[in-house]
Amino acid sequence: MAYLFDEIIMYGRFLRDLRRFLREPVTLERSQEIVRQRLRDREKHLLAIVKRAVYENERSPYLQLLRLAGCEYGDFEHMVKSYGIENSLRRLCENGVYINIDEFKGRKETVRSGKAFRFEERDFENPFQAHHFEARSGASRSAGTRTVYDYEFVAANRAVCLILLLEAYDALDIPHAICFQTLPGCGPIRLLEQAKVGKIPVKWFAPLDRRSFKPSLRSRLGNDYIVYMGRLMGAKFPKPEWVSLDDFRQVARWMADTIKHYGGCYLATFTSIAVKICQTARENGLDITGAKFSVTGEPLTEAKRREIESAGASVCPNYIFVEAGYVGIGCFDQLGIDDVHFLKDSFALIQYRREVLHAGVSVDAFLFTSLLPSAPKVLLNTESGDYGVVETRRCGCKFGELGLTEHICHIRGFDKLTSAGMTFIGSDLLKVMEEVLPARFGGYSTDYQMVEEEDEKGHTHMSIVVSPDIGTIDEAEVISAVLAEISKGKDTQRMMAEMWSQADTLRVKRIKPLATARGKLLPLHIQR
Repeated sequence: MAYLFDEIIMYGRFLRDLRRFLREPVTLERSQEIVRQRLRDREKHLLAIVKRAVYENERSPYLQLLRLAGCEYGDFEHMVKSYGIENSLRRLCENGVYINIDEFKGRKETVRSGKAFRFEERDFENPFQAHHFEARSGASRSAGTRTVYDYEFVAANRAVCLILLLEAYDALDIPHAICFQTLPGCGPIRLLEQAKVGKIPVKWFAPLDRRSFKPSLRSRLGNDYIVYMGRLMGAKFPKPEWVSLDDFRQVARWMADTIKHYGGCYLATFTSIAVKICQTARENGLDITGAKFSVTGEPLTEAKRREIESAGASVCPNYIFVEAGYVGIGCFDQLGIDDVHFLKDSFALIQYRREVLHAGVSVDAFLFTSLLPSAPKVLLNTESGDYGVVETRRCGCKFGELGLTEHICHIRGFDKLTSAGMTFIGSDLLKVMEEVLPARFGGYSTDYQMVEEEDEKGHTHMSIVVSPDIGTIDEAEVISAVLAEISKGKDTQRMMAEMWSQADTLRVKRIKPLATARGKLLPLHIQR
């Protein structure tokens, strides 16, 4: 009952502040000025958010780790001013001040110097932001990570980045559409960020077959509320149009017709969905030459880029995760397939070497730190679950001219499996591989394995490897058992599992489980 009351208050606040949010659009000139100013004042912004949201917040997980490391605020401030942000963060990491992805998600204890702490996802929320609406990421068999947003963050991060992207992409003067799920998915925040830059999508495609998946009443009511209250305040938000993951003709036709009449179109969606739309257009003789895709949710590989560009379209990758918003926006110098400019005005980034035990690999994991006072989650040397290559260089695109000279490329998840924009944490699949499948189909935990693979058409599949020693099995039943297990939980998990089902993501392979370079057989095999 208390949660329902809090939600009613949140949606009341959403309506109360919506008119002002929509009345003050973010402009290109102002966004450029904001980025330059934030780059100049990085140290000041870091000290401000750490002082207020960490040292003056007794509930902060980071405060306990900093105290354990003997670092009071005066020490922190002196270190940053003496050694700079990134060097200071590396020193703190070496002294145990960091949070790994399992600790951040509340799945395991945080143990430092012999002391154990148990944190919950709410502990990382910024205590000083207003609650206007919320979204949930997946990547968990629980309810998913809850992230609360306020309008200030939508303006400061998402809208500022979006308008810079649109201008660099030459996409400000063409019709826009989005292809993302309704609540509990990210469609509504996409509507709001587009509205803040004055580019409300003319179409909202929701990539799920409504006949086989129906969101909870709470999600449906929340989604309708956002759309209709936006319309009430003068923002012509489109209602979602449901499209099946095995038939994107509706989207491809809209793109072809729009390009014919207006000379171009822009669509924001998940990477794999962009691939399927382009393949659908070619197969049905629909000309989408000149279409512009902005993609996120999974890596833009060479095969995926090739499939998109073969339809005459272009693609811009973005690095976004729910808890932080935009972290990187695509480089138009195109020296790399998935090269993005790291948003150094809004975040600090260091890397540290860590092992992924159940995957048998070691990676240079990303550790992010928030610099924006409106950040929905306070990050201080916090893992995103990703790794990649970080380099500093000056390129020929407009983001480099702004001073965003740090690049990230070859971004991959070290502890998660992603397809159709939906992500499941690898550790959450352990029970399925080690307990559920052996109990139902026989054999041992070492007879089953999950492998992420990409086919020649750029489609990402999850192969359920089943040892031939098991004997005859019904492969469809194996897939059904996996989907049934990962769908357990609330709306987020049901939606994600249904996306994998409709996208035909899961395949069964009757081969011996793959061994690591050290000869280990692990339930999650990451091929890198």
